Amino acid sequence: MSLFYRNCREVTRLVLARENRPLTLVERFAVRLHLGICLMCTRFTGQVQLMNRAMAQWKHYAENDEPDDGSA
Repeated sequence: MSLFYRNCREVTRLVLARENRPLTLVERFAVRLHLGICLMCTRFTGQVQLMNRAMAQWKHYAENDEPDDGSA
């Protein structure tokens, strides 16, 4: 097995892991290489990014939401 080869299971694990920690240079390269040839992992990565953006937006709305005190 090559130093840079990762299967789909390993790549999805790394995609999720990079939410909590920075990936090593080898891990980043392996993910990028795999995403260049695997449509399903590319879609999975896009879904993870979409969920992260949605959660950030939801948190922003929740922080800026004024309590409803009935004075409107």
